[in-house]
Amino acid sequence: MIKLRQMKVRLGGLTKVILSSALLLLIAVACDDDEGTNTIGEVLYIDGPASVSPSSTVTFTAAEAGGTISWTVTGNATLGTTSGLDAEVTFGAVGTATVSATGSGLSGTRSISVDGVAAEISAVAFATAGKINNGGTDVVTFTFAAPLASVPTVALTGDFTAGSISALTEVSGSNMTQFEATVTGGTGNGQLNVVLTGVAVSADYGGATADLEAAIHEVDNVAPFGALAVSSSDANSGTALTFTVTLNEGARANGASMTVDLTGAGTESTPIEVALTATEDAAVWTGTYTVAGTDEGTLTAVLDAATVVDMAGNAPTELEVNGSVNIDNTAPVPTLTASEDPATTRLVKITPSSEDVLWLWLPENSQFVPETSSDFEGEGKGASKFVASPGTYKIYYMEVDAAGNSSSIVLLENIVVAE
Repeated sequence: MIKLRQMKVRLGGLTKVILSSALLLLIAVACDDDEGTNTIGEVLYIDGPASVSPSSTVTFTAAEAGGTISWTVTGNATLGTTSGLDAEVTFGAVGTATVSATGSGLSGTRSISVDGVAAEISAVAFATAGKINNGGTDVVTFTFAAPLASVPTVALTGDFTAGSISALTEVSGSNMTQFEATVTGGTGNGQLNVVLTGVAVSADYGGATADLEAAIHEVDNVAPFGALAVSSSDANSGTALTFTVTLNEGARANGASMTVDLTGAGTESTPIEVALTATEDAAVWTGTYTVAGTDEGTLTAVLDAATVVDMAGNAPTELEVNGSVNIDNTAPVPTLTASEDPATTRLVKITPSSEDVLWLWLPENSQFVPETSSDFEGEGKGASKFVASPGTYKIYYMEVDAAGNSSSIVLLENIVVAE
């Protein structure tokens, strides 16, 4: 038989200390419970960024607070407008600042780092379209992420340097953040790039330095080509005609606008000048004109080639500039016959005077009477043959010519299809 031996455990000195401390803590809590809840002092939380850029203005909010809030700032910042729980703070030079708020018996402080700004270009803009030709000029503007301590040096760089660029000058009122230069194109075709040396951010913004590169204008000495087109070759008075110039590349007006001159029929006074405007595609320009008057004949459209240049300023050397429209204000007078083919029983033959004639085949007792050309949509048009059931029929017909003139609607009755 195995006997279980009772083991006596002696508590060490450290264990006694821990147990004694726990007992004292329980006694203290019990005493506190008798006297009321013991609370930790609450802190007012300020919502806002922990880091900002110099000269920036930021709104801070005393979150989950009520009543009136008092705000103070120290360091590189000044307090602006306060409203309710919000306060605007404007920061100064690189360094640190604190934003503090008190209200409803609470207080809080937020430490803010005013960080430096990198020496970098934030935007490159052109006065026209970023293209120049040989001898053509344009202005390029460089915008920097922060005010600079001095004007950088600029020069063309890379494999293609056909042209020149002037020294940079500060854009008035930009606070040393924008500088511009005049670019002049040379011979050949290619992309111009520049290097800007000695770019140094002002000390208040951190004093960062760098040498930077940027793409600027494209030199383009290739002449554009294209053609004028008219939306319709036939029209009547009241027709809106669209004139479209389509080029092989983006273009701009040379002068006030790109224009098409109209003479001849459909113009109550000549010449009519139609101004064209660019579509979403700069290579496509359009303008409209509504035919006027009751005269008939040819409306002649001529694109003024002198008003067309590409983005670099090159004039077109191959350009189809002529277009014409037949102006017709006379309504057509159609004829139509419908008969059973004598050689084939029940085969009906429709013979109109024009393939533009519209017709509607109906049983004799049909109550439908067409009133406009839209009532003929999806029905018959032009010459046709079809098999019909025996009976008596009628047919309505009319014509809308290419210019849009509509004839009257004619009824042809008592068309017999034999058994």
